[in-house]
Amino acid sequence: MNITRRRLIGLGITGAALTAAGVTLIGCAEVPKFDELDWVNTINSTDRELLYAPHRNKDGTYFNPWLLRQKKITFFGSLRYFLFAEEYKPEFSETGLTNVDNSYKYLRDSEDFSISFAGHASFIIKMDKSAIFIDPFFSDSAFLMKKKVIIDFDFNNVPDKPIVLITHNHYDHLDSYSVKELAKKNAIFIVPQGVGNTILEYGGKQIYELDWWETLNINGIVYTFLPAQHWSRRLGQSENLSLWGGFLITGSKNIYFSGDSGYFMGFKEFGELYSLDYAIVGAGAYIPRWMMHYSHTNIPEFFQAVHDLNAKVTIPMHFGVIQLGKEPILYPLYEIKRRLNDEPETAQRVLPLRVGEYIV
Repeated sequence: MNITRRRLIGLGITGAALTAAGVTLIGCAEVPKFDELDWVNTINSTDRELLYAPHRNKDGTYFNPWLLRQKKITFFGSLRYFLFAEEYKPEFSETGLTNVDNSYKYLRDSEDFSISFAGHASFIIKMDKSAIFIDPFFSDSAFLMKKKVIIDFDFNNVPDKPIVLITHNHYDHLDSYSVKELAKKNAIFIVPQGVGNTILEYGGKQIYELDWWETLNINGIVYTFLPAQHWSRRLGQSENLSLWGGFLITGSKNIYFSGDSGYFMGFKEFGELYSLDYAIVGAGAYIPRWMMHYSHTNIPEFFQAVHDLNAKVTIPMHFGVIQLGKEPILYPLYEIKRRLNDEPETAQRVLPLRVGEYIV
């Protein structure tokens, strides 16, 4: 098709006009206001009984019945944030915070108890002769977001038939590369309702889907899927077509893993229901608060969860390798350690691990 010079000029003017209009709309889009006190009051007014309420709509989508997620930002507001928001760059020392080398060879033969922090929300638990992987994330990116720290993990160290727990289908928690590699080890996958087909697509064969409060016993360890305050979506899917949550792992020790969650009354409920040896709770991707408050906990909320859950030891997570929030990837660890210096009693119950560290 021939396009004359006049039409080209016209198209150029039109394109420039559309671009200018788009920039104007983005620039005028307001970032939502957020009131911390109002948010605290909202949480405190929720009814814990709703943790047990139906949570699936007639169209098949899931929801949090105690507090619905409100979308408080428009498309242009999102663009404004991602294109023009200033970086949050607090001054702090990374000394004693950076990742440590870990060969993970102890996973191969050891039957001893251990909890290993492999960065972000990725943990490996050895307990009662089982190797349990939670939200394994060993690729170098989550969809289009590149990791700032790459975990060098050798899957030859993984024993046969590991248990793999997936909390929800976001790319930083359901990592296709990790699932495919663990599937080669004949892994047993325990996932939320609606996630099974994705695991099947990546090579998983033995897959169990759980609803909130449902349990599964494998090799003497009981896995209970618990509510969390979050949401789900994956490329090519509508929002909330699959469920999200956390896990209680009950064996020789009781271990709670929060998954991705904003602060909610579930932490108090779980603390009263279960006697926890360990709790692993999110403490990252919390800035800006107007965007992250519903789905992730900030540092004060993390410490409130420590109090609510009343575990013997609480381990923070959701930091260290990929920057999802505006805060630097090591800043949550810095903030937690700084606060523990001022709270010696709490420090006895909180164990901040660097990426690559593990406990036995």
